[in-house]
Amino acid sequence: MKVLITNGLVFDTEHKEFFKKDILLEDERIREVLDEIKDPEVDVLLDVSGKYVTPGLIDTCSSIGLKESGIGREGNDSYEPFAEEGMIFHVRDGIYPFDTSFRDALEAGVTASHVMSGPESVVGAVTAVIHSTGSTFEEMCMVEDLGISFSMGDVPKQAFFNATGKPLTRMGIAAEMRKMMQVLNQSTYLKDKPIFIRCHRADDLETALRIAQEVDRTITLVHATEYSLMDSRWANQIQEVIVGPAFQPIERNELMKLHPSMYRILHEQQKKFVFASDHPKSGVSNLKLEASLAIREGVPENEALYSLTKGAAELLSIDHITGTIETGKFGDIVIWDQHPMNLTATVQKTFIKGTEVYSKGDC
Repeated sequence: MKVLITNGLVFDTEHKEFFKKDILLEDERIREVLDEIKDPEVDVLLDVSGKYVTPGLIDTCSSIGLKESGIGREGNDSYEPFAEEGMIFHVRDGIYPFDTSFRDALEAGVTASHVMSGPESVVGAVTAVIHSTGSTFEEMCMVEDLGISFSMGDVPKQAFFNATGKPLTRMGIAAEMRKMMQVLNQSTYLKDKPIFIRCHRADDLETALRIAQEVDRTITLVHATEYSLMDSRWANQIQEVIVGPAFQPIERNELMKLHPSMYRILHEQQKKFVFASDHPKSGVSNLKLEASLAIREGVPENEALYSLTKGAAELLSIDHITGTIETGKFGDIVIWDQHPMNLTATVQKTFIKGTEVYSKGDC
């Protein structure tokens, strides 16, 4: 099927500006992006005059499909409390394609998610990047085994105690991480995979960086709530970070410093950062809200939109297939009724791989 979208204000990620363009979609891909395209053989012609067109938004940390919204314990497959030594888990084996949250994602313009295991396990699982539609994991899959997730702080401590009745200290967490990273360095399959570490407190952030330095591995920090409290010697080592969600309840002590000003601080220090909903902690529908909070704190709106699209794709190493509206990329496109960073902006249509998967007003 050939779909021609005309007269849209298209987000150019290179210039971080909107320009009037036409887009031709065919066979899952973007075939052309030009000032004007004339093709009498298209199957669908959409005139979107006055509307804004962006790449699909990308959620860089989510448990969508692993932790079903509103289901409770029986719908939570995001972590394994009784892992035996040497076992490697994969989120691909727990994702439920019919989680109703995928519909929420399409309605919010989120076309892809980096699915990570929950924060309860020190050593989590092999992560994956998936599209927001499909009836099997294989249909949804963009990257089957992107990286390995780890967790530090109060959540794995509490989960370990609930499962074993024994205490777990930050020293124990660090020791477990060191041991597993040595395994990663020696494993042919896992050796070169990126490492994602969930942590909030400044001391945990510094411990994660210290361990990475000891084992000569590069890591990506996730959440980084107390980044502003870190010693500059460690903060200077951070090049990119998955931040957020700032829009969530402060339920425990290590979230006491949670505030969207962290987005402004990272921007001012020229650190590369991207947004995460940590669905369902905040909810995939709130991903764009994270960018809105960043704008309120002083991050330029088109910088925030860049972080939701190409910036996120680059961090997840999927920028060769999505994240921009360019010839050859997947047709992952969202049409908005106004500038997408406006709080009142709503999604009119969402396309994934060139197919319309959501239209406002659909049941």
